[in-house]
Amino acid sequence: MRAQGSPRLNDLLQLVVGIGCVLLVVFITSFARLRADLTSEQRYTLTPATVSLIEGLDDMVFVKVYLDGDLPADLRQLSNSTRDLLDEMRVHNPDRLQYEFVDPNAEPNEKARADGYTQLQQAGLQYTSVRTRSKGAQGELIVWPGALVEYRGRTVPVQLLKNQVREADAGMVNGSINNLEYEIGSAIRNATAQQRPRVAFLQGHGEAGGMRVNDIVKALGEQYDVTRVRLDGRLDVLSTAQDQAAFRQNNFEALVVVKPDSAFTQKDAYILDQFLMNGGRILWVVDPMNAHLDSLRAKQYSMATPLELGIDELLFAQGVRLNKDLLLDKQCAPIQIYTTPYGDQPKLETLPFPFQPVVIPRTNHPIVSNIDPVQLRFASSIDTIGTDSLRHTILLTTSPYTRAMRSPVRISLAVVDLDLKLDRNSSPERPVAVLVEGKFRSAFADRLVMADTTLRAIGHREEGRRSAVLVVSDGDAILNAVDPAKGMYYTLGWDRYMGGKVYGNREFFINAMNYLLKDGDLIGTRSRTISLRKLDVERVEQDRTGLQFANVALPIVLSVIAGGAFTLMRRRRFGGPLKEQA
Repeated sequence: MRAQGSPRLNDLLQLVVGIGCVLLVVFITSFARLRADLTSEQRYTLTPATVSLIEGLDDMVFVKVYLDGDLPADLRQLSNSTRDLLDEMRVHNPDRLQYEFVDPNAEPNEKARADGYTQLQQAGLQYTSVRTRSKGAQGELIVWPGALVEYRGRTVPVQLLKNQVREADAGMVNGSINNLEYEIGSAIRNATAQQRPRVAFLQGHGEAGGMRVNDIVKALGEQYDVTRVRLDGRLDVLSTAQDQAAFRQNNFEALVVVKPDSAFTQKDAYILDQFLMNGGRILWVVDPMNAHLDSLRAKQYSMATPLELGIDELLFAQGVRLNKDLLLDKQCAPIQIYTTPYGDQPKLETLPFPFQPVVIPRTNHPIVSNIDPVQLRFASSIDTIGTDSLRHTILLTTSPYTRAMRSPVRISLAVVDLDLKLDRNSSPERPVAVLVEGKFRSAFADRLVMADTTLRAIGHREEGRRSAVLVVSDGDAILNAVDPAKGMYYTLGWDRYMGGKVYGNREFFINAMNYLLKDGDLIGTRSRTISLRKLDVERVEQDRTGLQFANVALPIVLSVIAGGAFTLMRRRRFGGPLKEQA
């Protein structure tokens, strides 16, 4: 009996020892963090900026995501990607970052559910209406693809799905997944920031405002404190004098000048000059020429003449010159015009309009890296002025097939039918966006006829602190499309002929402000690209039964067959069940 039980005891002992070894290995490895991202685009690897942000949290951050429940496949992928990102963030600081997924549609009471919707809207989230299809039947589902980031009583909304007008599709979801780390990281950064940089949009010289700049103002408002200011010759609007200090202190970190159409007074120009001298950053988005598409549609042609804005000397001191010309580019956006009538009805055609260049970034500078082409309208060329203390970076240029039309320029819709011979033009690409960095010298140096005591009293500086200026020679580049009849505006970069966002104008100006304000980490996070392997919706619907069998039943069947084959082979090898030894 003793010999008979010995093998069983040995087997039992080996089993216990094996289980013990496994548990010991699991216990030891629980103290070590071993992670490997094997994806080609490193989708599960956070950027150093995000890692630093999460590791630096000094209090609890709670993220409540309202993207859960019975969702379509694309939105389910967005939800899963959000969960994966938050899990990866928690690895770096699990005690200071928590999250929860909530289904706003789970509430069975209709009134309570409607009240929940209202609260989400008041918190700053937007809903999306999604059409669903199940077994041939169509329906509509209201989803809230957003999250609320809470920190020390402060709540910051973040929209995970970036869509407008049209319903969500795979391409839109892919773009949203690309931006997940940027969006959530920015929301956490905004919630935990002690003080946000201040950005001012200039008013009072016919600058574009209202709904035309709503999208860029809203986008920058997510990261900075954005306001509008009027100079009116007041020196203390952009800067204030400090007690016992030689120079003035700026009230804002950056200033944006958008499409002015009237002249700056010398006093206003001086205020802008001193704002730059004291370290302020300026984003110029201006038109050197007076050209408008609205007047062109009404009269079929118009004359573009120079705009006398009174800032030429100011820009010259900042290292650039805006030329009084308009650029024609073969690489351009379309326009819809009426051509030869078709029967009794006028014929509406979509044709390339050379006065609307589409510029493709050709450098690796962080501002333009990995962004879509930028659309311009009636742009002019820019010359750079060489100065030892300044460094110029040309960010955007037209294509090699460009022609510059000197002022005055006759603009006509008939240009779409002309052979402009742009493909045979040997002129180089023309700069349309230039970044200037370094130490600037005042445009008013040696020009002010004042006593030294007076200059010291107002804090005048002739040699500036290190700063930066970005000049774009098209005021329309930063303006979003507006539908006055519906009282709504579209995302910057929206193309009404394509019915969606096509151009990278929005990303360009956000990156520009991030760079000017030294937020390079935000640019690097936004520039990530994650490939989406999307399903063929039509094929899924047609082969639904076969795909379900292949993914659910087939693995079970294969497992049963493999188990049966193993048992049969064992019986043939050993000739049946093992007999007990005497």
